[in-house]
Amino acid sequence: MRYIPTVAYEAMLLFPQSANVDLKGTVEFIKETITKNGAEIISLKKWGDRQLAYSINKQKRGVYILVYFNSPTDKLAAIDRAFTLSESLMRHLITRADHLNEEEMKSTDGQIDLTVEANLRMAALPTEAAPVPQAAPAGEE
Repeated sequence: MRYIPTVAYEAMLLFPQSANVDLKGTVEFIKETITKNGAEIISLKKWGDRQLAYSINKQKRGVYILVYFNSPTDKLAAIDRAFTLSESLMRHLITRADHLNEEEMKSTDGQIDLTVEANLRMAALPTEAAPVPQAAPAGEE
């Protein structure tokens, strides 16, 4: 059996601004894509909502998410392909994270903040449309 090294990678993912509405689903998509291909997430953080330098798919703003993960080198192509084929992801970039050690990667972890923000956004959404009060016809009160 041959040895396949595990390497630390950094991925910057750009989602449309609508990803803020279903932030929990966006995070689950990222986790599922990375872990189902044999990688382990070290850190996941929302980098922010930013205005784009140029429009991408008629979008002028985007949500950036930064992910650090360990992956066997032979599985990286499958992760990259899954991100490329995703219709919900506008752009992505995966690079080796040789410039950081694992403690530095873990220090950027914002998964708890992402979970809190996703839950707050879900709570802010209206559950059902409230009935609109009808005005009484003219002459009736």
